[in-house]
Amino acid sequence: MRVETVRQNGGGSWTLGLVGTQSERFRSVTLTEAEIGSLKLLDRACSYTGDGALVRLGLQAYSLGIAYEFDPYFGLSISRVDPLPHQLEAVYDYLLKVARVRFLRRTTPVLAKRSWPVFSCAN
Repeated sequence: MRVETVRQNGGGSWTLGLVGTQSERFRSVTLTEAEIGSLKLLDRACSYTGDGALVRLGLQAYSLGIAYEFDPYFGLSISRVDPLPHQLEAVYDYLLKVARVRFLRRTTPVLAKRSWPVFSCAN
């Protein structure tokens, strides 16, 4: 387990946020000071010998993954498409809100050829 967060509850108890090193599952555990004293640290040293290019790639992938939360038109802003205002309204206000249309658009080759690249980025 890897300790992510530590918060003191008062009365000699602490709440730890733990993440499994293999499963990557988050768990919240409350321990007393005596239980914390009995814990063993397995690895204290941090290693910075990893590939920096992979770290940068991972950070860019994460930022692209959450960019839609901050800019709903993000898929459009990074593509080479200059849509007209009525096309923006049709896609973002109507089509992307209907699940069956998104499914139909992905599975129909004729529609896939005629749809903009923003369809695949916004989902």
